Amino acid sequence: MQESKKVVSLKQNHLFGLAYAKGKCYTQPVMAVYILKNRRKNAKTMLGITVSKKRGKAVERNRAKRIIREAFRRLYPQVKDGYIIVAVARQGCMDATSAVAEKQLEKILTGAALLCDDAS
Repeated sequence: MQESKKVVSLKQNHLFGLAYAKGKCYTQPVMAVYILKNRRKNAKTMLGITVSKKRGKAVERNRAKRIIREAFRRLYPQVKDGYIIVAVARQGCMDATSAVAEKQLEKILTGAALLCDDAS
């Protein structure tokens, strides 16, 4: 069994803004994903997750974040290093499972050429 890399969380507000402003946007019914190349040397891929207050109360928003985080955690060993990824939960995420979110996130990351061919 391969050991998994730890997902690095995106916490700086200015990096969220940079991803929104200059990143490429990919959408699926469950989420929209903004991807931006991180220009720092030897940078790990960072994930930030946002959910609007329109999507429900705190319990529902936290569930949506957990679903997206779990979907990304499963794909993270295959993701190339050096990117800033911001996932925005859409209305479809409120009723989705992590398996559905994982399939759609995989489709997005494949379209953005961020998945490595081998998982090693």
